[in-house]
Amino acid sequence: MLLTDSTTIITRDNIQLLHIENAFAYAEISLFGGHILSFKPKHDYRERLWVSQHAFFDAKKPIRGGIPICWPWFGAHKSKTHLAAHGYVRTQTWQIISCEETGTGTTITLKPQTSTGDGFEGDAQLVLVVHVGQQLTIQLSTSNLGDTPLTYNCALHSYFAISDIKQCELLGLSKQYTDKTRGYKMLDTPQIYKFNEETDRVHQVQPKTLTIADGEVKTDILSSGHDSIVVWNPWQEKSINMGDMADDGYLTMLCVETAITQGQDVAPKTTHVLQQIIQ
Repeated sequence: MLLTDSTTIITRDNIQLLHIENAFAYAEISLFGGHILSFKPKHDYRERLWVSQHAFFDAKKPIRGGIPICWPWFGAHKSKTHLAAHGYVRTQTWQIISCEETGTGTTITLKPQTSTGDGFEGDAQLVLVVHVGQQLTIQLSTSNLGDTPLTYNCALHSYFAISDIKQCELLGLSKQYTDKTRGYKMLDTPQIYKFNEETDRVHQVQPKTLTIADGEVKTDILSSGHDSIVVWNPWQEKSINMGDMADDGYLTMLCVETAITQGQDVAPKTTHVLQQIIQ
């Protein structure tokens, strides 16, 4: 695979990383998991993504931080409890299909070693297209290659870098959400959406634009093809108990995930695209 002038492959521990630097931004993608680790636009040189300082790069365990690809299920498998949470593609080595330079940036196309596995029924092909420009555009395409419909769940499990979780605010959500920390109760979205405890919420709404307000600094997140926005922060106790996260790691990250949690049907010979744009 020929890379463009803006792309190079480097190695960190046991993982190959694709490093992109063009006129617009810096970015880094782990080929293990098809996992975006960094996006830093040159107009402000501010890192948008958070990666744990204790993340594993052993090509065995999922990487903590960045944008993990959760597919073809999200969270625990509904019936096979022995299977890994969030599906099986985030622990595969992904292949570079193409690398293209345009006037707006660099476009990388990746696919996992296989899109089939235990726990998923369907003949599918998963493709990830990442465009690194003034903004970061991620498109996760699921094509049904078979003759019968298939159903899947997934998420772009994005970890955003912030200065202080206790001071940031999430703008753009409304109505009710399902709260996992309170026995899946339906609760009203706070009018001022701030954080002072463990947060694990599924908002079954489809706002096109959300904003993380981190003091005077704002990060915009545009979503499409989703049925939910998942908001997550483990808070202190869970951070302490995670082997791949610093005890105070929760203070500088917030997950705002573009997700399909209710099941996406894909007709034969068609494709569904889940998209997230980070500005």
